[in-house]
Amino acid sequence: MTRNNEKNNVWMTTKRIETLVDGIFAIAMTLIVLSIDLPVINGQVTDPVIWQYISNLSQQLFIYAFSFILLASFWKAHHQQFFFIKRFDSNLIWLNVIWLMFIALVPFSTNFVSTYGSHLPAMLFFNLNMLFIGIFYILNWTYIYRKNYFIKEISFEQLNMMRKMNLVLPITALIAIVITFISPTLSPFSYFLIFILKRSFKRGLI
Repeated sequence: MTRNNEKNNVWMTTKRIETLVDGIFAIAMTLIVLSIDLPVINGQVTDPVIWQYISNLSQQLFIYAFSFILLASFWKAHHQQFFFIKRFDSNLIWLNVIWLMFIALVPFSTNFVSTYGSHLPAMLFFNLNMLFIGIFYILNWTYIYRKNYFIKEISFEQLNMMRKMNLVLPITALIAIVITFISPTLSPFSYFLIFILKRSFKRGLI
């Protein structure tokens, strides 16, 4: 009876959710370019005026590139995670859907920060967005682990590495939140810790 219930619960292949994830990421990564304002130049348009406009866009361009790379790293992490998954049930689907809800929010939070990044509420909103992405990623992996939905080839070392990797984003987001209350403009630089910590984990330094 238990086996029949479990069989009925596993009603979608991982390919379907991976297709949805790829689509959401493609749209989100495209939409964040809208955080860059188009030039509105009053008076005569000259090369020096345009160069000045480009110079004034430095913060928005940085936030755009920064958010794009973050989304790319989230997509890569999800792809690596699903390489080890063999089964999928409705609970796991909803965990991923909620996770994607926060992924889809990134273009808005990026636009919010690119416009009002020097103000605490905008930067706090962005950092909380990152925190919830990280939290639901951990919940996703924890559920997979408890249900043992892994392929047989996964090793203990790989499982341990994935656990460590899953902690990187929430920890970094919490650090960024703390820094936000000190200096909102410095807060985004906290996320460079993601790449440092992941590289350290892979090299066994931590």
